[in-house]
Amino acid sequence: MTSDDLRAIAALREAWTSAVAARNPDALKDLLTNDYEVWPQGAAPMVGTAAAAAAMRGAVERFDIVQSFEPVETVIAGEWAFERGIERMILTPRDGGEARTIEQRTLLIERKGQDGKWRFARGMTNQGAGRPSDG
Repeated sequence: MTSDDLRAIAALREAWTSAVAARNPDALKDLLTNDYEVWPQGAAPMVGTAAAAAAMRGAVERFDIVQSFEPVETVIAGEWAFERGIERMILTPRDGGEARTIEQRTLLIERKGQDGKWRFARGMTNQGAGRPSDG
């Protein structure tokens, strides 16, 4: 695990949250592997970059979203990285109404491409109280 890789993965997460805050779901496609798949809590798996962008487009049309990720553990093994942590989202309805906060445990798997860029390859979320154990 190198500090350059850790910085690049942190920059990847920042690029994601910035694209969401800017309401630009198409920018997410460049942050995902071609075979990207995520298993969101209580929903069918999302497979592929187009499906992920479409799902986020639907969300940003309805909500202003402030998203963050607090990594608890990052493991880098060659061209793969595994992160577990807490994702937080504040969803404010664009047509008015009270903001809602979601906090969920998240597992992210990133893969370093032949171009040297880290991208999200897989993900899974699980809503629940509390921070995961550090030990």
